[in-house]
Amino acid sequence: MKLTHALLVLVSMGLSSCSLFTKEDDREKVARVGDQFLFESDIPSFTSDGSQVDSIAQRSLYIDNWVKEKLLIQKALDNLTEKSASFEKQLENYRNSLLIYTFENQLVNQKLDTLVTVKELKKYYKSNAENFKLREDVTQSIFVATLNTAPGKDSLEQWMSQDVAYYKADLIEFCSQFAIACHLDTLEWIPLAKIKEIGKLPADKNLNLTTGNNLIQDSLRTMYINSYAIRFKGQTAPFSWVKDELKSIILNKRKIELIAKVKQEIVESATLKKEYEVYE
Repeated sequence: MKLTHALLVLVSMGLSSCSLFTKEDDREKVARVGDQFLFESDIPSFTSDGSQVDSIAQRSLYIDNWVKEKLLIQKALDNLTEKSASFEKQLENYRNSLLIYTFENQLVNQKLDTLVTVKELKKYYKSNAENFKLREDVTQSIFVATLNTAPGKDSLEQWMSQDVAYYKADLIEFCSQFAIACHLDTLEWIPLAKIKEIGKLPADKNLNLTTGNNLIQDSLRTMYINSYAIRFKGQTAPFSWVKDELKSIILNKRKIELIAKVKQEIVESATLKKEYEVYE
């Protein structure tokens, strides 16, 4: 008899516990994504110096952002491996941000078109040239620095002032034997400060280049410079000088557009499948 009574008490307690766990939340629902709900009590109070329409718009934006975030998190969880999605020790907000960040990077790695043609680079450069200003003086020059005691300087001066491509082998041979420093790339832009550094010129030595042949000399060394072009700080940077930067800008623009497109596709798909609700 005592055993039966005890069993009845346990059953009663069990039923009571079940009812606690299955009791439906009676808070006012505003939106749903899957089995997650946004309740009216979760929405902050919006105050505005303007009309009531501003507060309504802020509230609507909050709900819209909540839905989009939950959908994106769910999509990230569905697509990432268990290892990638394991952030249990992190705070919930950080975990959500990390999930989305990882998902977006995975998306970029898989779908981003990283091929950028020279035509695209030049088109962007031409349209935005005013945004690419030089932070230092640069020149498109070749130069050879040598000690004043080095032999063959008359020939060197002639080679530097003539068709460099024709005398390239002679210049390379001379530099390998007698040059303190040299730079023979006719296309590359180089900072004037770097020419001073490579040529081991004194810090107080001015490098006032002009296009054409330049001769800079002190008691120990002579630098022969043939300058094809010069651009100064504040002027528009040459295309080749900002080519890598242009590519990064274009790829970043593509990345932003790709992520925005996928986010929109996720929302549209969820809308069609009725995977979320916004309660009026």
